[in-house]
Amino acid sequence: MPHTSCYIQVGTECLHYLKAGNGRKLLLAFHGYGHDAQSLTLFAPYLTDEYTCLFFDLPHHGKSNWKEYTLFTTRNLSALVQELMQANSVDCVSLLGYSIGGRVCLSIINLLPESIDKVTLLASDGMRVDPYYNFFTRNSYGKRIFNHMLTRPGQYHKLLSVLKKSRLVHEKRYKFAMHYLGDEAARQQLRKVWPSLTELVPGIPDVQKTIQGHKVPVAIFMGRYDKIIPPSVAEKFSKGLRSVQNFILNKGHRIYDTSNAKMIAETLLH
Repeated sequence: MPHTSCYIQVGTECLHYLKAGNGRKLLLAFHGYGHDAQSLTLFAPYLTDEYTCLFFDLPHHGKSNWKEYTLFTTRNLSALVQELMQANSVDCVSLLGYSIGGRVCLSIINLLPESIDKVTLLASDGMRVDPYYNFFTRNSYGKRIFNHMLTRPGQYHKLLSVLKKSRLVHEKRYKFAMHYLGDEAARQQLRKVWPSLTELVPGIPDVQKTIQGHKVPVAIFMGRYDKIIPPSVAEKFSKGLRSVQNFILNKGHRIYDTSNAKMIAETLLH
């Protein structure tokens, strides 16, 4: 299916997105960390009869132009969604988000609940508090450690090994850290991406209250074998929320592919 490459101004920066279809409804889709807009376009064939689909490159991903140290603020996000709604002559949007892109969707729900039609989250970040992310991006001491780790990674290899052996760092956290400490390109992207999205961390009780109060239809897909964001996170998040449906797939964190794209897309239709 053909996609049109587009750009939109966001504050002083510029986001790239791929547009597919000309349906009367509007879908905004946000990829996971290290991915890009193209990675979500496999859903397009099942959605474009009903939707105009916009698949975004998040800051420091894909073809988006985003300066280092520039925040993607909640004000930016709210203005972006409202501008797109006006440009497409709609009064509500549907949302699709994978991993960190799910956190962007949860932020939009919190900002513009009256403008949300349907939401589908895939192994979504933002449904629990991540103390490591908060420490490294919001605490002044943590920010210094974060920058030091990424500029002088060799000094932290031994420390992390000791912490893992002492069970002070979980195996999955250890593997995550060692991957980024060992690859220069990965370190540079992490150094840019994490700080740029630090304001898009909605308060969990606030999002839950918003979903409940506005009866926002949300479908959450989780991987049974996901070690990064396990299914229990979604179960806890959605407890008592009648408009939320949980689906557990026999997948890991990379929960979607061509085998289940149609089934996932159907939660956004009709």
